[in-house]
Amino acid sequence: MMYIPLFFLAVTAPLHAQSVNVPLEHWVYDFLDRMQAREMVRNLVLGSGPYSRDDIATMLAEIEGNVQNGKGSLSATESSVFEQLKGEFHEELAPMNVSSDPRWNERHITTWTESDHRILGDAIFHQTFDGKWGGQVDPAEHVSQTTLGGSFRGRWKDTFGFFAYATNTLTKGDDTVQESFDPSRGMPVTISGQNAYSDDAAAYLVWKLPWFRMEFGRDKAQWGPGVRGSLMLSSQNPRFDMLRLKVRFRRFRFTSIHGKLSSGLGSKYFAAHRLEITILPWLIVSGSESVVYGNRGIELAYLNPIMPYHVAEHHLGDKDNNAMGLDVVAFPRRNHKVYFELFLDDFTTAENPFTYYGNKFAFLTGWRWVAPLGITDADLQLEYARVEPYVYTHKDSINVYTNYDRSIGHWLGPNSDDLYIRGNYWVCRDFKCAIVAERIRRGEGTIDTPHDISEGTQKRFLSGTVETRWLWGVEMRAQVFKDAFLSCHYYYIDTRNAKRIQGQRTRDHHVFLQFMVNY
Repeated sequence: MMYIPLFFLAVTAPLHAQSVNVPLEHWVYDFLDRMQAREMVRNLVLGSGPYSRDDIATMLAEIEGNVQNGKGSLSATESSVFEQLKGEFHEELAPMNVSSDPRWNERHITTWTESDHRILGDAIFHQTFDGKWGGQVDPAEHVSQTTLGGSFRGRWKDTFGFFAYATNTLTKGDDTVQESFDPSRGMPVTISGQNAYSDDAAAYLVWKLPWFRMEFGRDKAQWGPGVRGSLMLSSQNPRFDMLRLKVRFRRFRFTSIHGKLSSGLGSKYFAAHRLEITILPWLIVSGSESVVYGNRGIELAYLNPIMPYHVAEHHLGDKDNNAMGLDVVAFPRRNHKVYFELFLDDFTTAENPFTYYGNKFAFLTGWRWVAPLGITDADLQLEYARVEPYVYTHKDSINVYTNYDRSIGHWLGPNSDDLYIRGNYWVCRDFKCAIVAERIRRGEGTIDTPHDISEGTQKRFLSGTVETRWLWGVEMRAQVFKDAFLSCHYYYIDTRNAKRIQGQRTRDHHVFLQFMVNY
C-alpha cells in the first residue's frame, strides 16, 4: 500500500523538464573534481554518480558565479576548458542565466523539436589498438577493437525524460575470446569466423521533482570518492537494470538503488542506499549499505529504500551478503582534497580485526593537490586501497559480490592492495598528459573462494606467494576537434612472482591507442 500515495503524487504534482545522466566516462567529472579542490564548487560535491545534466550545469553555474563575484579565478587553460563545457551544457545553463559561446554548443547528428517535445541523437565511433609484449605475453598480443553505435536522449513535454544508448564492438586479434552467453564468463560474445562481436546498451526513463528524482532502466552507478576504484559500488561494474531514487534537501542527499544483476547461477539482486551530509562547507560525510541476494524473488524489505538492510537480512534468515560503508571527504585548504572510504563486509568487535577471518573489511584513502608547488595547470593524485582476505566472498555462490564476472566493488579483489600515484598537466584545452606509477600486490584467494573453516579462524593479509607488480607509464590525450579525442598510453610493467609463481619475474610493455568520436 505504501506505493499508492507515491503514484498519486506522481500524476498530480507539478512536473518539471527532465535531465538525463552524464555518463561516468565523460571528462567533465575530472574537471569538476579539480574545481572542488580549488573551492570553486561547494553546493554539490561529487560522490554518488552518475550526475544529471542539470546537476552538472548547477556546478558549472556556481563556478561562473564565483568567477564573476571575485571569489576565485581560473587559469587561461581552465578558462578555455570551462568555456567548452558551458557550450556542452548550454541548454541546461540557459535558465540559470549563464551564457556560452555558440561555437562550443553541443552538436548532434539529428535533432527533433516539436512544442514541448525534444529528441537529440548522437553517433558514436571508437577505434582502439591494444598492444602487449614481454614475459607474460608471448607471443605478443595486438588487439584491435572497432565500436559503432549511437545514443538518443530527450523529453516528452514535461512529463518524463529518457536516454537510450547502444554499441556493437568488433574485436580482432584476441585468440582467447570464445563465444559465450553465460554471464559468469563475462559480457555476451558472438564469434563469426575470426571476428568476435560484443554489444552493450543503456536505456532508462527519468521522472523528477525539484527535490526528488526517479530513474528506471539500465545504467551504471558509482559511489565513493576513489579515483582508481571504489569499494562499495564501482564504475568498473557493468551496467545493470535498476530502480534508482534520489532525494536532495539542503545539506542532505539520499540515493537508493534496487537492481537485477547478471549471473549464470540464477536470479540475483543488488540493493543499496546512501546518505550524504554536508557537515561543514569543507566536510562531507556519507554512510551507505548494500546487500546481494538471489535464487528467489524480489524481497520487499530490500525494495524499501529506507529499511536498514542489516536488520532486514536478520529477519530474512541471515543468508544474504550485507555490507556497510562510510566515506569522508574534506577540503582542509584551497587546492587540497583528502578522502577516506571504509567498507565492512563482515565485522565483529569481539575479535582482532587484522587476524580473525570473519572480520572482512577494506579501506581506501587519497589526496589530490591542485597546482602543486605553484605549477598552475598541474595536479598530483595519491591513492592507496587495501582489501582484506575474503572481502566480497560469500559461502553461497549466488551472493558473491559480482555482476557478470566482475566485482561490484573494487577491481583489486580480496587479499590485495594498490598504491597509485599520478601527476597530471593540462598543457592547453586540447592536450593533457600524465605520468603514472603504481604498485599492486596480490596474495592467495579470489572473490570466488570463501574461507574454508578447515583452515582455522586466523587470516593473514597478503598470505601465500605474493605477486607484486610495478607499473610506470605515460598517458596523453588530445582533442583533435570538438568531441573527438585521441588517447595514447604507454606502460612498463615489472612483475615479481608473476601469476603467483615463486621466483618468476617478467617485464612487459603495454601500448594503448584510442580514437573516440561522439557527434
